[in-house]
Amino acid sequence: MIRRLPLVVWLAGVWVALWGDLDIANVTVGVVIALALALAFRFPRLPTASSTIRPLRAIGFLGFFVWKLVAASAIVAWEVVTPRNRINEGIIAVPVHGTSDVLVTIVANFITLTPGTLTLEFERAPSVLYIHVLHLRSIDAVRHDVQRLEHLVIRAFGSADALRELEADSHPGTTVRSEPEEAG
Repeated sequence: MIRRLPLVVWLAGVWVALWGDLDIANVTVGVVIALALALAFRFPRLPTASSTIRPLRAIGFLGFFVWKLVAASAIVAWEVVTPRNRINEGIIAVPVHGTSDVLVTIVANFITLTPGTLTLEFERAPSVLYIHVLHLRSIDAVRHDVQRLEHLVIRAFGSADALRELEADSHPGTTVRSEPEEAG
């Protein structure tokens, strides 16, 4: 039960935040409900060995994402204010590394958060994301953007093994040392 204490604290905090009342009765009910949920359901633990956070790379990843978010928002907004039948939508299959469920989930969620794109499905063998694109200009450009996003995610949050796999795929036939891990 001690291992579930952070989960109980977090769930109770969410309860109190949702009710917007920081009084003893609300906190008590939140803790009781959080304890019941923690005991009744088995919540998955994130594998700590398969991911890490490299702060400088994470900032670079977030910068790239914000740039793509602003650009996609501008394109979708332009389509809304100038409604013509210029929308060229499509579903694109994009091969990804699929090094871990956590990393693929980050990539898929950030794709879905970008206006005009939606992750539809992920297949494991081979690892492929299927993405609906509202404003499709080039299939290769979409694949390039998604693979660049995936590379940034792996460099920011991937394990040392995921980094080695990424570098080996980027430079076939060569042995590449992975970069030292940043503290954080």
